[in-house]
Amino acid sequence: MDFSPEKDAIPFLKSRQYTTWELIKAYWQSEHKISAWSFAAIVLLLTIVLVGFDVAFNYWYNYFYNALQAYNVHASVRLLFFFFILAGINIVVAVYRYYLSQLFALRWRRWLTEQLLSRWLSKRGYYYLETFDVKTDNPDQRIQEDVNGLISNSISLVVGLVSAVTTFPAFVYILWTLSGVLTIPLGALGTVHIHGYLVWVGLLYNLIGTLITFKIGRPLINLNFEQQQREATFRFSAIDLRSHAEQVALYRGEDHQKSILNFHFLRVLQNWYAIILRQKLLLWFTGGFNQLAVLLPLLVALPNYFGKVFLLGGLMQSIRAFTSVQDSLSYLVNAYTSIAEWRATCSRLTTFVNHLHDAEMKAEKADHMVISQQPENSITVKKLVIKTPRDNVLLDSIDEHFIHGNNYVIKGESGLGKSTFIRAIAGVWPYASGEVVFPENKHVMYLPQQPYMPIGTLAEAILFPDKKDPELEKHLESVLHDCHLKEFIPRLNETAHWSQELSPGEQQRIAFARVLLHKPDWVFLDESTSMLDLANEAHLYALLHKRLPQCSIISVGHHASVDAFHQHVIDMTKYSHKESNHTLGLSPV
Repeated sequence: MDFSPEKDAIPFLKSRQYTTWELIKAYWQSEHKISAWSFAAIVLLLTIVLVGFDVAFNYWYNYFYNALQAYNVHASVRLLFFFFILAGINIVVAVYRYYLSQLFALRWRRWLTEQLLSRWLSKRGYYYLETFDVKTDNPDQRIQEDVNGLISNSISLVVGLVSAVTTFPAFVYILWTLSGVLTIPLGALGTVHIHGYLVWVGLLYNLIGTLITFKIGRPLINLNFEQQQREATFRFSAIDLRSHAEQVALYRGEDHQKSILNFHFLRVLQNWYAIILRQKLLLWFTGGFNQLAVLLPLLVALPNYFGKVFLLGGLMQSIRAFTSVQDSLSYLVNAYTSIAEWRATCSRLTTFVNHLHDAEMKAEKADHMVISQQPENSITVKKLVIKTPRDNVLLDSIDEHFIHGNNYVIKGESGLGKSTFIRAIAGVWPYASGEVVFPENKHVMYLPQQPYMPIGTLAEAILFPDKKDPELEKHLESVLHDCHLKEFIPRLNETAHWSQELSPGEQQRIAFARVLLHKPDWVFLDESTSMLDLANEAHLYALLHKRLPQCSIISVGHHASVDAFHQHVIDMTKYSHKESNHTLGLSPV
């Protein structure tokens, strides 16, 4: 069965606040609602059928033990044969309920994951969360792990609840019928007759148990939420070490990094120990509750057995019926830990979606940029003011006019905000106001200092942001050769983590190969040769001038070596706000 992501999945989750219930029911209102309701109906129907088999087995126990008590060999053999038929059908139904419920979970998870990925990547929410938000940790884990936990636990808990709800009336009837009337003599006060006393004992016992369980187990909800958060932070710290292994090794920073990992792991252990203590307390009660529940039905059914209200079969049937009623009534007691974990997972997912919305709204509120187009092939920046996330002015009243056919280099001291100026022009820095006018129908590319290398084949990494383009793929070998990367030509179809395989200088040369392939009309280079030697830097700039004469280059650079490839120098110092606080939460250069 094909579970590949849908290429044209319909966006359903909008940019707004969501409750747990709204996030869950979204699938049931989506374009897949017919299949969702169909799967759910079949799974729940099979659950009810399994309850019906439990009822049939309950009656079988009555007939079988009565036959044993009567030493009826033929009836016992026939009942054993009937048991195997019932058991065989029961197994088939149970297997297919499992299969269909898991298939349903797969389909639901695929849909919800696609929706959350779309929400994460739309409106640059992923960028705002990562750059400006401090409340949302590890969105990748929330999409990967928490979605799976939400769906699997939701299905499991609902199936268990439906089973408990249908089991209760089915077996209460049996239990009421078997109970008869319990007569309690009270001496001078007369006697009390209790109809269906087995039912009342079960109800009272489980009501008390449920209330005590909720009282003991309630703190587990917050503890589980905190545990997931601390586990994610510890895991991220380890991933951060992997990502910066060379830097840590060169600094001999193992002890420092170990102290960071130990600190986060200690927080994991502290919260875990709090969960252990709470679960131990809960286990003390539930363990005793369940053990007493084994003996209780026998104790309450024996008076009827010795009173000859029913035979041995009736005793066995009443015990199993009482146990079934007790199991259905104690569902919340036994499932409380799972419910606590489910609640914590729901909280993590809803906070992720809601923080994503908050970050988008905050960026939208702060963004006063007007981006327009004009027939003239030039880029005009008018009265551009760039601020920090703390509302401090970074660069003020920028007015620049970039004419196509000319190349410009942007200069200024480190920390002035040159890279942030490029981000603002590109439309990804929301804390800005003013106007930027681009030429109509012209291709503009932006190269950051650290190029992005997507996981996949080397060919796909070079083609980024495109994934497949037969026309561009024809020129892959030639651009690698031109960018002094010919040794990677045999590896074009190799899949790897190229950000780890390639040196920073090689990655920057890959970025230039992308420019040569996509042939933009304008390209912004944000210190895109900072990791290259002067010879390679000169070669790549000369290559752009030679191969892309129609492309205007706007570079951010500190080195004087870059100046020779540009006709105009723009000193951003004249736009610097003297009172600016350069604390961005993101270092400008």
